Amino acid sequence: MRPNIDIPWSIHGKIKEHAEHTEQTIEEAYIEALERGVSDLPEQRDNVNLPTPGYNDFGPRLIRTQGSESHDINDSVTCHPFFHLGETPMEIETRSVDMTADDFVNRLARLHDVGRISRSCFTVHQLGGALVGRGPANLATAIREAPDRFADEEIPTYKNGHLLYLANLAPESEYLLIRAEFPRVSMDEQVLSNVELRFITEGVPVTGLLYQRLARAFGFNELFNATELTLPRTGFNAADGSTLTVTEQIHTDEEGYDDPSVTGLIVENPLQDNEDLLSHLKNELSGPEKATKNAAANIDALANYDELYCDLTHNHGLSDDREYEFRGLTATYIQPLFNRNSTWNIAVDMNW
Repeated sequence: MRPNIDIPWSIHGKIKEHAEHTEQTIEEAYIEALERGVSDLPEQRDNVNLPTPGYNDFGPRLIRTQGSESHDINDSVTCHPFFHLGETPMEIETRSVDMTADDFVNRLARLHDVGRISRSCFTVHQLGGALVGRGPANLATAIREAPDRFADEEIPTYKNGHLLYLANLAPESEYLLIRAEFPRVSMDEQVLSNVELRFITEGVPVTGLLYQRLARAFGFNELFNATELTLPRTGFNAADGSTLTVTEQIHTDEEGYDDPSVTGLIVENPLQDNEDLLSHLKNELSGPEKATKNAAANIDALANYDELYCDLTHNHGLSDDREYEFRGLTATYIQPLFNRNSTWNIAVDMNW
Protein backbone atom coordinates (compact mmCIF):
# COMPACT_ATOMS: atom_id res chain seq x y z
CA MET A 1 0.00 0.00 0.00
CA ARG A 2 1.36 3.42 -0.94
CA PRO A 3 0.69 6.33 1.47
CA ASN A 4 -1.22 9.29 0.05
CA ILE A 5 0.88 12.18 1.37
CA ASP A 6 1.95 15.63 0.23
CA ILE A 7 5.72 15.98 -0.26
CA PRO A 8 7.22 19.48 -0.42
CA TRP A 9 8.60 20.40 -3.84
CA SER A 10 11.97 21.22 -2.28
CA ILE A 11 12.36 17.61 -1.10
CA HIS A 12 11.01 16.20 -4.37
CA GLY A 13 13.54 18.31 -6.28
CA LYS A 14 16.43 16.93 -4.23
CA ILE A 15 15.23 13.36 -4.78
CA LYS A 16 14.91 14.01 -8.52
CA GLU A 17 18.47 15.41 -8.70
CA HIS A 18 19.75 12.41 -6.73
CA ALA A 19 17.97 10.04 -9.12
CA GLU A 20 19.58 11.73 -12.14
CA HIS A 21 23.09 11.70 -10.61
CA THR A 22 22.85 8.05 -9.61
CA GLU A 23 20.99 6.93 -12.77
CA GLN A 24 18.01 5.66 -10.78
CA THR A 25 14.31 5.98 -11.34
CA ILE A 26 12.37 8.39 -9.13
CA GLU A 27 10.81 5.40 -7.35
CA GLU A 28 14.23 3.83 -6.67
CA ALA A 29 15.59 7.15 -5.35
CA TYR A 30 12.61 7.57 -2.99
CA ILE A 31 13.00 4.01 -1.69
CA GLU A 32 16.72 4.61 -1.03
CA ALA A 33 16.02 7.89 0.80
CA LEU A 34 13.30 6.31 2.93
CA GLU A 35 15.43 3.27 3.79
CA ARG A 36 18.29 5.53 4.93
CA GLY A 37 15.92 7.66 6.96
CA VAL A 38 14.11 4.75 8.60
CA SER A 39 17.40 3.19 9.68
CA ASP A 40 18.22 6.41 11.53
CA LEU A 41 14.93 6.53 13.46
CA PRO A 42 15.03 5.69 17.19
CA GLU A 43 13.74 2.27 18.17
CA GLN A 44 10.12 2.33 19.34
CA ARG A 45 10.22 0.11 22.39
CA ASP A 46 7.55 -0.13 25.07
CA ASN A 47 10.03 -0.44 27.92
CA VAL A 48 13.14 1.71 27.89
CA ASN A 49 15.36 1.81 30.96
CA LEU A 50 17.71 4.53 32.09
CA PRO A 51 21.36 3.77 31.36
CA THR A 52 23.23 2.28 34.28
CA PRO A 53 25.47 4.74 36.16
CA GLY A 54 28.66 5.44 34.23
CA TYR A 55 32.28 5.51 35.32
CA ASN A 56 32.17 9.10 36.61
CA ASP A 57 28.57 9.13 37.84
CA PHE A 58 27.80 9.68 41.51
CA GLY A 59 25.12 10.92 43.86
CA PRO A 60 22.70 12.11 44.88
CA ARG A 61 24.92 13.89 47.40
CA LEU A 62 23.49 16.48 49.81
CA ILE A 63 25.07 19.94 49.88
CA ARG A 64 23.78 22.56 52.30
CA THR A 65 23.28 26.22 51.50
CA GLN A 66 24.82 29.18 53.29
CA GLY A 67 23.59 30.43 56.64
CA SER A 68 20.38 29.73 58.54
CA GLU A 69 18.41 32.91 57.87
CA SER A 70 19.69 34.16 54.50
CA HIS A 71 18.31 31.39 52.30
CA ASP A 72 17.05 32.33 48.84
CA ILE A 73 15.16 29.68 46.89
CA ASN A 74 16.44 31.17 43.62
CA ASP A 75 20.19 30.88 44.37
CA SER A 76 21.10 27.52 42.85
CA VAL A 77 24.32 26.17 41.38
CA THR A 78 25.27 23.43 38.96
CA CYS A 79 28.82 22.09 38.69
CA HIS A 80 29.24 20.78 35.15
CA PRO A 81 33.04 20.73 34.70
CA PHE A 82 32.99 21.11 30.90
CA PHE A 83 30.37 23.80 30.29
CA HIS A 84 32.16 26.00 27.76
CA LEU A 85 30.19 27.65 24.96
CA GLY A 86 31.64 27.90 21.47
CA GLU A 87 32.26 31.00 19.39
CA THR A 88 28.72 31.32 17.97
CA PRO A 89 26.31 29.63 20.41
CA MET A 90 22.62 29.39 19.54
CA GLU A 91 19.66 28.44 21.70
CA ILE A 92 16.69 26.22 20.76
CA GLU A 93 13.68 26.36 23.10
CA THR A 94 10.56 24.31 23.81
CA ARG A 95 7.36 25.18 25.59
CA SER A 96 6.85 24.11 29.21
CA VAL A 97 4.59 21.29 30.41
CA ASP A 98 3.68 19.53 33.66
CA MET A 99 4.22 15.81 34.21
CA THR A 100 4.38 13.28 37.00
CA ALA A 101 7.76 12.31 38.40
CA ASP A 102 7.37 8.79 36.98
CA ASP A 103 6.55 10.22 33.56
CA PHE A 104 9.60 12.48 33.78
CA VAL A 105 11.86 9.51 34.51
CA ASN A 106 10.35 7.49 31.64
CA ARG A 107 10.86 10.40 29.24
CA LEU A 108 14.42 10.83 30.47
CA ALA A 109 15.07 7.16 29.68
CA ARG A 110 13.69 7.59 26.14
CA LEU A 111 15.77 10.72 25.70
CA HIS A 112 18.98 8.85 26.52
CA ASP A 113 17.89 5.92 24.37
CA VAL A 114 18.24 8.18 21.31
CA GLY A 115 21.97 8.51 22.06
CA ARG A 116 24.40 11.39 21.50
CA ILE A 117 24.21 12.43 25.19
CA SER A 118 27.36 12.15 27.27
CA ARG A 119 28.64 13.77 30.47
CA SER A 120 25.84 15.13 32.62
CA CYS A 121 25.30 16.69 36.00
CA PHE A 122 22.23 17.67 38.01
CA THR A 123 21.09 19.82 40.90
CA VAL A 124 17.82 19.26 42.77
CA HIS A 125 17.56 22.49 44.76
CA GLN A 126 15.60 23.50 47.82
CA LEU A 127 15.78 26.39 50.23
CA GLY A 128 18.33 24.98 52.64
CA GLY A 129 20.22 22.52 50.47
CA ALA A 130 20.50 20.58 47.23
CA LEU A 131 21.02 17.06 45.96
CA VAL A 132 23.79 17.03 43.36
CA GLY A 133 25.40 14.38 41.23
CA ARG A 134 26.08 13.04 37.77
CA GLY A 135 24.14 10.71 35.48
CA PRO A 136 20.42 10.32 34.59
CA ALA A 137 19.85 7.29 36.82
CA ASN A 138 21.12 9.23 39.83
CA LEU A 139 18.90 12.19 38.90
CA ALA A 140 15.89 9.85 38.93
CA THR A 141 16.92 8.68 42.40
CA ALA A 142 17.31 12.28 43.58
CA ILE A 143 13.82 13.23 42.39
CA ARG A 144 12.23 10.27 44.14
CA GLU A 145 14.22 10.68 47.36
CA ALA A 146 14.31 14.49 47.62
CA PRO A 147 11.30 15.05 49.93
CA ASP A 148 12.39 12.39 52.43
CA ARG A 149 16.09 13.31 52.23
CA PHE A 150 15.39 16.97 52.89
CA ALA A 151 13.03 16.08 55.75
CA ASP A 152 15.48 13.59 57.32
CA GLU A 153 18.33 16.13 57.17
CA GLU A 154 16.07 18.93 58.48
CA ILE A 155 16.67 21.01 55.35
CA PRO A 156 14.46 24.14 55.23
CA THR A 157 12.14 23.89 52.25
CA TYR A 158 9.97 26.22 50.18
CA LYS A 159 6.65 25.29 48.56
CA ASN A 160 8.46 24.58 45.28
CA GLY A 161 12.06 23.66 44.64
CA HIS A 162 13.62 23.30 41.19
CA LEU A 163 15.98 20.99 39.34
CA LEU A 164 18.41 21.47 36.51
CA TYR A 165 19.94 18.77 34.32
CA LEU A 166 22.88 19.73 32.11
CA ALA A 167 24.44 17.30 29.64
CA ASN A 168 26.92 17.36 26.78
CA LEU A 169 25.78 16.51 23.29
CA ALA A 170 28.05 15.25 20.55
CA PRO A 171 29.81 17.42 19.40
CA GLU A 172 31.09 18.48 22.81
CA SER A 173 30.42 22.20 22.31
CA GLU A 174 26.67 21.55 22.31
CA TYR A 175 24.44 20.94 25.32
CA LEU A 176 21.05 19.77 26.47
CA LEU A 177 19.41 21.33 29.52
CA ILE A 178 16.23 20.41 31.38
CA ARG A 179 14.63 22.55 34.08
CA ALA A 180 11.60 21.73 36.21
CA GLU A 181 9.94 22.69 39.48
CA PHE A 182 9.02 20.04 42.01
CA PRO A 183 6.76 19.98 45.10
CA ARG A 184 8.02 20.43 48.62
CA VAL A 185 6.33 17.36 50.12
CA SER A 186 5.59 13.84 48.88
CA MET A 187 2.13 13.22 47.46
CA ASP A 188 0.35 10.23 46.06
CA GLU A 189 1.30 11.47 42.61
CA GLN A 190 4.32 13.73 42.61
CA VAL A 191 4.06 16.30 39.82
CA LEU A 192 6.89 18.25 38.23
CA SER A 193 5.71 21.58 36.82
CA ASN A 194 7.06 23.93 34.16
CA VAL A 195 9.29 21.25 32.65
CA GLU A 196 11.34 22.84 29.87
CA LEU A 197 13.97 21.59 27.45
CA ARG A 198 16.77 23.66 25.91
CA PHE A 199 19.49 22.95 23.37
CA ILE A 200 22.65 25.00 22.99
CA THR A 201 24.18 24.54 19.54
CA GLU A 202 27.37 25.81 17.95
CA GLY A 203 26.19 28.05 15.13
CA VAL A 204 22.95 27.71 13.21
CA PRO A 205 22.17 23.98 12.87
CA VAL A 206 22.47 22.71 9.33
CA THR A 207 19.65 20.31 10.14
CA GLY A 208 17.50 20.13 13.24
CA LEU A 209 16.81 16.40 13.01
CA LEU A 210 18.85 15.41 16.07
CA TYR A 211 17.24 18.05 18.27
CA GLN A 212 13.78 17.09 16.98
CA ARG A 213 14.44 13.43 17.76
CA LEU A 214 15.65 14.22 21.26
CA ALA A 215 12.77 16.60 21.94
CA ARG A 216 10.18 14.11 20.70
CA ALA A 217 11.71 11.37 22.81
CA PHE A 218 11.13 13.62 25.81
CA GLY A 219 7.56 14.36 24.72
CA PHE A 220 8.01 17.75 23.02
CA ASN A 221 6.75 17.94 19.44
CA GLU A 222 7.50 21.62 18.87
CA LEU A 223 10.83 23.43 18.78
CA PHE A 224 11.25 27.16 18.32
CA ASN A 225 13.76 28.52 15.82
CA ALA A 226 17.36 28.84 16.99
CA THR A 227 18.29 32.26 18.39
CA GLU A 228 21.62 33.81 19.31
CA LEU A 229 22.79 33.16 22.85
CA THR A 230 25.51 34.76 24.94
CA LEU A 231 25.68 34.01 28.65
CA PRO A 232 27.50 36.20 31.20
CA ARG A 233 30.76 34.63 32.28
CA THR A 234 33.49 35.30 34.82
CA GLY A 235 36.37 33.55 36.52
CA PHE A 236 39.87 33.77 37.95
CA ASN A 237 43.17 31.92 38.03
CA ALA A 238 44.38 30.96 41.49
CA ALA A 239 47.95 31.61 42.60
CA ASP A 240 50.42 28.73 42.28
CA GLY A 241 50.21 26.36 45.21
CA SER A 242 46.64 27.30 46.16
CA THR A 243 44.59 24.62 47.87
CA LEU A 244 40.99 23.99 48.90
CA THR A 245 39.64 21.88 51.73
CA VAL A 246 38.55 18.52 50.33
CA THR A 247 35.50 17.15 52.14
CA GLU A 248 35.00 14.01 50.05
CA GLN A 249 36.69 12.02 47.31
CA ILE A 250 34.34 10.78 44.59
CA HIS A 251 35.53 7.38 43.46
CA THR A 252 34.42 4.45 41.33
CA ASP A 253 32.77 1.43 42.87
CA GLU A 254 33.76 -1.32 40.49
CA GLU A 255 33.76 -4.98 41.37
CA GLY A 256 37.02 -6.82 40.90
CA TYR A 257 39.22 -3.78 41.60
CA ASP A 258 41.09 -3.62 44.91
CA ASP A 259 41.83 0.09 44.54
CA PRO A 260 38.97 2.26 43.17
CA SER A 261 39.81 5.32 41.08
CA VAL A 262 39.21 8.81 42.45
CA THR A 263 37.47 10.71 39.64
CA GLY A 264 36.32 13.88 41.39
CA LEU A 265 36.16 15.84 44.63
CA ILE A 266 33.71 17.64 46.85
CA VAL A 267 35.47 20.79 48.10
CA GLU A 268 34.56 23.68 50.34
CA ASN A 269 33.26 26.64 48.37
CA PRO A 270 36.16 29.15 48.13
CA LEU A 271 33.69 32.01 47.52
CA GLN A 272 32.00 31.84 50.90
CA ASP A 273 32.98 34.65 53.28
CA ASN A 274 35.22 36.08 50.57
CA GLU A 275 33.82 39.46 49.53
CA ASP A 276 37.07 40.45 47.80
CA LEU A 277 36.93 37.45 45.48
CA LEU A 278 33.23 37.95 44.76
CA SER A 279 33.94 41.60 43.95
CA HIS A 280 36.74 40.51 41.59
CA LEU A 281 34.39 38.06 39.82
CA LYS A 282 31.80 40.80 39.52
CA ASN A 283 34.33 43.12 37.88
CA GLU A 284 35.47 40.38 35.49
CA LEU A 285 31.97 39.66 34.18
CA SER A 286 31.58 39.74 30.40
CA GLY A 287 28.53 39.31 28.20
CA PRO A 288 25.44 41.18 26.99
CA GLU A 289 24.85 44.38 28.98
CA LYS A 290 21.39 43.57 30.36
CA ALA A 291 22.19 39.96 31.28
CA THR A 292 25.54 40.98 32.77
CA LYS A 293 23.86 43.58 35.01
CA ASN A 294 21.48 40.87 36.20
CA ALA A 295 24.39 38.51 36.82
CA ALA A 296 26.26 41.19 38.77
CA ALA A 297 23.19 41.77 40.95
CA ASN A 298 23.11 38.04 41.73
CA ILE A 299 26.85 37.45 42.16
CA ASP A 300 26.31 36.43 45.80
CA ALA A 301 24.49 33.30 44.60
CA LEU A 302 27.95 31.89 43.77
CA ALA A 303 28.62 31.62 47.51
CA ASN A 304 25.31 30.03 48.47
CA TYR A 305 26.44 26.38 48.43
CA ASP A 306 28.76 25.26 51.24
CA GLU A 307 30.50 22.81 48.92
CA LEU A 308 31.13 22.34 45.19
CA TYR A 309 31.82 19.33 42.98
CA CYS A 310 34.77 19.21 40.60
CA ASP A 311 36.31 16.70 38.21
CA LEU A 312 39.95 15.71 38.42
CA THR A 313 42.06 16.23 35.32
CA HIS A 314 43.67 12.84 35.97
CA ASN A 315 42.26 10.03 38.09
CA HIS A 316 44.29 8.28 40.76
CA GLY A 317 43.92 5.30 43.07
CA LEU A 318 41.96 5.79 46.26
CA SER A 319 44.87 4.42 48.29
CA ASP A 320 47.25 7.02 46.82
CA ASP A 321 48.04 9.98 49.06
CA ARG A 322 47.75 12.99 46.76
CA GLU A 323 48.04 16.71 47.34
CA TYR A 324 45.47 18.69 45.37
CA GLU A 325 46.13 22.08 43.82
CA PHE A 326 43.39 24.64 43.19
CA ARG A 327 43.97 26.33 39.83
CA GLY A 328 40.92 28.59 39.66
CA LEU A 329 37.32 28.51 38.51
CA THR A 330 34.94 29.77 35.85
CA ALA A 331 31.32 30.72 36.45
CA THR A 332 28.58 31.02 33.80
CA TYR A 333 25.26 32.69 34.57
CA ILE A 334 22.65 30.40 33.00
CA GLN A 335 19.57 32.25 34.26
CA PRO A 336 18.90 33.81 30.80
CA LEU A 337 18.23 30.35 29.34
CA PHE A 338 15.03 29.88 31.34
CA ASN A 339 14.48 33.37 32.78
CA ARG A 340 13.92 31.80 36.17
CA ASN A 341 15.99 31.62 39.36
CA SER A 342 19.54 32.93 39.78
CA THR A 343 21.37 29.82 38.63
CA TRP A 344 25.10 29.66 37.93
CA ASN A 345 27.31 26.87 36.68
CA ILE A 346 30.64 26.76 38.50
CA ALA A 347 33.54 24.77 37.04
CA VAL A 348 36.30 24.33 39.62
CA ASP A 349 39.75 23.42 38.28
CA MET A 350 41.60 21.00 40.57
CA ASN A 351 44.62 18.80 39.90
CA TRP A 352 47.19 16.80 41.82
